[in-house]
This record gives sequence, C-alpha cells and structure tokens, in this order.
Amino acid sequence: MFIHESFETAGSFTLLRPIFITILVASLILFFAVIIPKFNRRLLNGFSVITLTFLMALITMQLLYFTGIIVDELNLGGDATSSYMGVGIIGLNLASLMVYFMTPIGKIKEPSA
Repeated sequence: MFIHESFETAGSFTLLRPIFITILVASLILFFAVIIPKFNRRLLNGFSVITLTFLMALITMQLLYFTGIIVDELNLGGDATSSYMGVGIIGLNLASLMVYFMTPIGKIKEPSA
C-alpha cells in the first residue's frame, strides 16, 4: 500500500520512532550531565538546562501531535511505544530541571583527583 514498507509495523505508524529515540537519548545525556557534578559546574548553567529541556519537550509534543494526525489520515493504529517514549522524555526533562535547581551548588563536592 505504501511506497516504503517501514512506515508501518503490524498496523502501527512507526516512521517517527527513530526521532523519539534520538530525543530520549539526548534527554538521558542531559539528565546524567545534571547529576554528575563535574559536568554540572563546568558545562551547564540554568539557562542552558531550561532551554534544552523546553526545546526537547516542545519537539516531543509536536511529534506526538503530528503522529496522531498522520495516523488518523492513513487509517493506521497509533504507536504505543512512541507514546511511552514521549512520556519518558517529558519525565526526564522535568527530573533534570528539578535536580538542577534543587541541588545546592555550594554542597556539590567534586571528587578529588
């Protein structure tokens, strides 16, 4: 029915799943960068954490919205895995924000070399 068969898997629209996986990996990298004190002090500031989490959450919400539109137009089923990844991305972004802003900077100890 479609030009390329990877648009659907078992009746579910899975074309945008790699984009969700990429954003999920980027959210995990940001989360671990916030948790590790060495990266937290040198590479991240409040503006960058807020900006990155906002952009990743916005792109994720738009992807979920457009996936719904495409699924409706093609008469396919929605991809539950992408939906769960979207919820995970939003959760990781909120966790990153909470960890960054609730950890007092003065109490973060860098490991001695």
